[in-house]
This record gives sequence, C-alpha cells and structure tokens, in this order.
Amino acid sequence: MNFTFSFKTIHSLLFSAFLLLVCGCSKNVTMTRLVPAPVTVPSHIQKIVLVDRTKPQSEGLAILEGIITGELPFEVRNAVQATLSSLQMSLNSSPRFQIVRANERLPGGIFGQMFPNPLDWYTVEQLANRYDADAVLTLENFSSDFIITDQQRLIKKTVTEGKTTRQIEVQGWYVEGVANVSAGFRLYDPKDRNMVDQQRFEKKNLWSAEGETKAQALALLITKADAARAVGEMAGAGYATKIAPMYAQINRGFFPKSKTDPAVSKGARLAEVDQWEQAIETWKAALPGFDEKSGGMLAYNIGVGYEVLGSLDLAKEWAGRAYTDFGIKKARNYVRTLNGLINQQILLERQMQKGNKLEEN
Repeated sequence: MNFTFSFKTIHSLLFSAFLLLVCGCSKNVTMTRLVPAPVTVPSHIQKIVLVDRTKPQSEGLAILEGIITGELPFEVRNAVQATLSSLQMSLNSSPRFQIVRANERLPGGIFGQMFPNPLDWYTVEQLANRYDADAVLTLENFSSDFIITDQQRLIKKTVTEGKTTRQIEVQGWYVEGVANVSAGFRLYDPKDRNMVDQQRFEKKNLWSAEGETKAQALALLITKADAARAVGEMAGAGYATKIAPMYAQINRGFFPKSKTDPAVSKGARLAEVDQWEQAIETWKAALPGFDEKSGGMLAYNIGVGYEVLGSLDLAKEWAGRAYTDFGIKKARNYVRTLNGLINQQILLERQMQKGNKLEEN
C-alpha cells in the first residue's frame, strides 16, 4: 500500500503528537457507533432481494468476452458469487435491512464494464413479490483483471549450517500481482418505480511473492481466480456501506491526570473500568475552585464521558465549556466533531425509520 504525505500533512501529524505530549491526553476510549449511509433508502424498503444479473446473453458472447478480457467463465462466476456473498453478509451486519438471495441468475450486459438496460418494472415487481421483498438489488455487470509484474533483485534466504541458522541475501525474483474488480450495482424500488441507486464500484489489491527462481516466485503468488474472488468480496462489502448504516469504531482521547488536581486521574481510572457515570460525577464534584488548566481538563473529560454514554448534546455543552470557560483549544475542534456527529445522528434516525408499505407516500 502506498502513502503520500504532503508537508502540510506531516506538519499536522507532528503538531498533533506535540499536543498529546504537552496536554498529557494519552488515555483513549473506543466506542462502537452506528453511522449513517451515504445513500438514504426510502423507509418503506425493509427487505431486499439480491439478484445476480451477470449471466451472458449467449454462450457465443461469453466466449467473445472471455477472449477480450482474458477471463475464464468459471473464474467470473466464482468471483461474482463471492461478491454477492460478501454483499449479503455485510448488509446482514447492519440492522437496517432483511436480506434474501434470489435463486435466479438473469442475463445482463454484453461486456463486464457496461451497464445493461435497466430491468423492466414488471420483472422487478415479480422478483419482489416472489421473495416478499420491498426492493431488488442487482449485480448487473462484473469484470476483473490481474496484472503480474516481475523483477530480479536480492532476496533474503534462510540457511542452516550445523546448529546455526542465519539469513543471507541471494539473487532472486520478486513478483507482484494487482487485481482490479469493477462491479455494477442497481437498487430498484418497485413501489415508487424508482431506481434508488446505480453505481459501478471498483476495488483493487496487491499481492507479492519472491523466490530464487521466477517459477518459484510465481508459484507462491496468489492465483488469478483467488485474487478476483478476494477483490470481489471487497467490492461487495464496500457497496453495502453505501446503502446501509454500519457499525464503526470511534476512538476518543481524554486527559488521564493533572499535576494540580488528583480528581482528573481518579475519574480517569473509573473511566478505564467503564464506570463512566461515576467518572463524570467525580470530575463534576472537583470542578469548582481549581486552576484554569485543570478545570479545562475536567470539563473536557466530562464531555467525553457524555459522548460515551450517548448524550451528544451534553457532550457538546461540556466540550464548549472546556474551550470558552477554560481555554482548552482542542475542545474547539471537539465541538466541531460533535456537531458533525449530531447531524449524523439526525440522518441516522431518518434512515432507521420503519415505513408502512401500505400507507407511506
């Protein structure tokens, strides 16, 4: 995996590390939160049927496509099944939808990266009725490729001489395989006769291997079929996060101690054993009469405590006090973060509403 850092990014990371050292904010709490999806699916859609629409229009076209793309039919079929299985499993991990898998495999586009014409609404309605579903989610096209590059270079080899084992460098081969997958999805709403979403989702991944000979290195490299399945699973899981709220982990730092106020560390110890209500009471009780810096730490920690307990408005109130009353600068950014979370919560509540199939307009 390649990472590119600008000077501004490096400066920001160094400054953040400096703040952690200066303020002593080294304790962290991990929270699991349900976060909204980028696409808001109508609330009357509660059950979705997944349909494979990648069946070739004819065997002749399938052969032609295989010649053009270099994909064998069984490789494509297995990768498609892996993509749909990953999509189904990921959607099932969200509390938003019920998911059922269709038995049918419908014909789709001629070539993997071209969307076919949308399904007609009669077919969509028939599929929805057959599986007692509110919407039809189709995988409409799928293509993959696997590019291998190689180079000669020094590699490490373990040798044993008597009871001694050591590593030496020898001339060998290094190979890389890059798999790319393009998967096109459509979500049909038969009630409103509307296509809720259409997107081609692309994923790639890199594998590498090395050996003393090129043949040895290639033998250790992942196969093209396995690579297509793996990246297909990534595409399926990735698309699921677009339409369904998903659980995510949020890490939040808080102050572990103060040189002038032992209540900061006392509350932090309570927080470490997940006694956040007691921690908040400890910090609140110690708040009056202490110096500005310790007061800011206490107010900031109270804000984090309320966030852990799910009270975002109270968390925002106390984070705001940490900045306005005590001058804790990082609390200002924390307030902005909480504003974003509050907006997300409003959207999430909308996405998690259960609509009435018969009455909803």
